[in-house]
Amino acid sequence: MTVSPQIVTVFGTGNQAGAVARALLADKAGRFRVRAISRHPDSKSSKQLVIEGAEIIHADGWNQDELTKAFTGSWAAFVNTNSDDPQFLAPGNGPTEFDLGKNIVDSLIAANVKNLVYSSFSSSMKQTNGKLFIKPQEMKYQALEYAKSCGHFEFHCGIYAAWYYEQFLDLPTAEVGGGFPSIPDDEGYLTLRVPVWGSDENPSFLSIGNDFGDLVHGILLDPGKWNGKSIPAVSDVMTFEQLTNVFQKVTGKKSRYVPLSSWEDFGRGIPEMDDHRLLFAFTQSTGGRYFGDVPTETDTANELKKAAAEAQGKVGSRAGLMPVEEFFKIHFVS
Repeated sequence: MTVSPQIVTVFGTGNQAGAVARALLADKAGRFRVRAISRHPDSKSSKQLVIEGAEIIHADGWNQDELTKAFTGSWAAFVNTNSDDPQFLAPGNGPTEFDLGKNIVDSLIAANVKNLVYSSFSSSMKQTNGKLFIKPQEMKYQALEYAKSCGHFEFHCGIYAAWYYEQFLDLPTAEVGGGFPSIPDDEGYLTLRVPVWGSDENPSFLSIGNDFGDLVHGILLDPGKWNGKSIPAVSDVMTFEQLTNVFQKVTGKKSRYVPLSSWEDFGRGIPEMDDHRLLFAFTQSTGGRYFGDVPTETDTANELKKAAAEAQGKVGSRAGLMPVEEFFKIHFVS
C-alpha cells in the first residue's frame, strides 16, 4: 500500500531551513514533500531548493493571509526566524522577532497545521533569575511559549542550535574572535580570543550543513517521542583550548586560545555584537549551560542522526554526527 507523502513546510530558504528541506527530501521512502516559504522565490537559495525537489511558495512573514495560504495543507512546519534581520537590530519600538514568530504561529493555526518544530532558545531571564535580558534568546523563547499556550498543536518541540561550525568560514567573525582560524596574529598564531565559557559545561558546536537538517528529520520520523521536548542540536562538545588544539593537529598551523579577561571585551565598540557579547555573560552565569534546563550533551543528537541516516540510506562516517576535526579537515586542509 502506497502512503501519500506528508507536506512539511519550512519557513525560509536560509541555512537552517535549507538544511531541513534537503534532509527531508533525501528520505528514501518518500515520506515527505517539502514546501519552502520565501519572500524571494527567485533567489539563488530558492532556485537551488527547487532543483533539489522542493516547492517554493512566495509569502511575506508579516502577511498573515499569504502565510496561511502557504501553510495550508501542511502536516508539519519548521520555523526559524532571523535574529540578525536589520529590522530587529534597529533601536526604537519597531517590530520584534517575537512579533514575527507570533504572526507565523497564528498563520499555522489558521491553516490548521498541527505539528511544529521551532528553532528556539532558552530564556535568558529565566536562567539568570532576571539578571540578563538577551533579546534574540528571549524573543525566540517567547514565540515558542506562545505556540505552546495556544493549545492547537498536537506535536511541538523546540530545537536549540549550538555554535555553527560554518561560522569558522566567515572572515568578519574571525576578526572579532582574534583571527582564528584564518588570520594570524603578530606572533604568527591563529589565536581565538573570546571570553571563558563557564565553570561546568563546555562549549558545543554544530554542523548546520551536515547535521542540523538530519536532526529535524529524525524528530519528524517519530514526533510523538519528542513532543514538548527541548532538543540540543549539537555535533561536538569541547573546550576552546581543545578546539584550537584540534585545528593545529589537523592543519599543522600554530593555534591557541587566549581568554579575554571579561565578556565585556568581546566585540567591544561594535553595536552588532551586543547580543553576542551577552551570550558569554549568560554562559558564565549558568556555569556554561547554553541550553538552559537541558544539559549539554550529544546523546540526543546521536539518536536523531541515526534515525535520519537510516531513513536516508547513509552509511559509514556520513551516518554519524560530524566531529569538528572532520570539518577542519574538509575546509582547512589543502
